[in-house]
Amino acid sequence: MADIDVNEDHNPQEYREEQESKKKSDLITMKIHPEIWDELGVRDPAQIKLETAIMKKTRQLKKELRTDPDNLEKQVELATLYIDGGHYEEAIKMLRGVINKDLKNPRAYKVLGTAYALSNHEDEAVRELNRATELDPDDVETHFNLGGVYMLQDSFGLAEMEFQKVVDLDPTDTTAYANLAAAYSMQKSHLEEIRTLKKVLMFDPENKELRSSLSNAYFHLGEFDESLTSALCVIELDERDPQAYCNLGSVYSAQNMLEEAIQAFKKAIEIDPEYSLPHTNLGSLYGTAGRVESAIKEFKKATSLNPGDAPAWLNLYHAYKEIGRQEDATKAHQKYEMLTKEAAPSGGKADVSGIPGGVSTTGDTAGA
Repeated sequence: MADIDVNEDHNPQEYREEQESKKKSDLITMKIHPEIWDELGVRDPAQIKLETAIMKKTRQLKKELRTDPDNLEKQVELATLYIDGGHYEEAIKMLRGVINKDLKNPRAYKVLGTAYALSNHEDEAVRELNRATELDPDDVETHFNLGGVYMLQDSFGLAEMEFQKVVDLDPTDTTAYANLAAAYSMQKSHLEEIRTLKKVLMFDPENKELRSSLSNAYFHLGEFDESLTSALCVIELDERDPQAYCNLGSVYSAQNMLEEAIQAFKKAIEIDPEYSLPHTNLGSLYGTAGRVESAIKEFKKATSLNPGDAPAWLNLYHAYKEIGRQEDATKAHQKYEMLTKEAAPSGGKADVSGIPGGVSTTGDTAGA
């Protein structure tokens, strides 16, 4: 990690505490979304300040270790800073050295497992994190990280066990509850998912992602009235969320409330004209109602916005076939087959991108 000169000392923990104090003050400040900085072609000043703080702390620890090279605690702390800076190989090398000197250092195993997880070495991460839990079975963060790795490996039953341990140890950990619900969802244990989501929503009643998950869980159980209630709640929380209107339209459609479903999908399109999903859903609805030409129009729009939308291509194939446009149907089906073949090498791993939390980092700067 290259050294840089700065005029002001920064401590990562003090920086985070300062940010929290600003949130609690009566002053009103304007928060600029990080994506805005990308659009402007400049870096987020807050991120630059945090990176500078990490560099300063790293240099300080390196200096201290030159006079106290056998201090294993400081070596582990330095490794956490390497992780914060994205230097996973350096962290792994240092932590292996610590463990060679102290085979019963639970924090070293935890941080090593985290470094492996963040560098996509999932099997190694599981091994080291399990060793950490053996040495310190009550460490909440270790169980949380282990659960996150199991989710990445599609080992949802094992992930459920780890997230359950987290909430047993810390009943206020809302992210662990959310991840536990996601593990239940992946196993299609929707009753348990609902129970868990209701519990976490007691702590965070205005969390629209969790409300949306609750609506989906009810939907999968066929409890459409409850699903509709939750879907409407999401829209109350954010009336400009196109995904919320897509979910609402799906619930209306399941209840044969076709006109309401159409209006919900059209509202999603109005909010975000570049969003392909409501076009796919609206096309499916038109197709069910026998409005094949309207369905084709929506499926064509969906595939133009998102050429990788395999279900839209398949639906377009069926629609073309129904009205005898065989050549167009063949082309649509070829596109569908190409997309499904491209997806096959992934090994069928579940998409967990929407799961809250996941693997956290460790130490004063990471995950704080």
